[in-house]
Amino acid sequence: MIEGLHSANRRESRRRSAGEYVAVTVGGAFGAALRYEVWTWRASPRWLLVSTFGVNVFGCLVVGAALGYLWGRPAPVARATVFGLACGFTTFGLYAFHAVTHRGAWNSVVYLLATPVVALVAMAFGAAITRPRTGSAR
Repeated sequence: MIEGLHSANRRESRRRSAGEYVAVTVGGAFGAALRYEVWTWRASPRWLLVSTFGVNVFGCLVVGAALGYLWGRPAPVARATVFGLACGFTTFGLYAFHAVTHRGAWNSVVYLLATPVVALVAMAFGAAITRPRTGSAR
């Protein structure tokens, strides 16, 4: 289980609030609109690959940072907002589409392999820099 995704009490089973559903919906809509804005800045096949790569890596960094920051904190609406935003913003379906439709075969291979690796590193980095330190002197 991803620690930052749920509250500190992992065994707790609870109903989601209407506020959480509104937060994830608004976050997702805002993330999707922001992604569309980035995607339409330029009209070239190279830009589509570069922007999709960048958005996916940045979105993973945001999720990682949220996981670190929210680690063990009871903040379901904040979690829902962040994950809605990041999931609306990242574009792995579009990533796969660009990879199979881009004309440069080697560029597609590098793009397909580099995106998930760099995105996972970004997520781990985001979580590492925002996770509260335990056992430190205060």
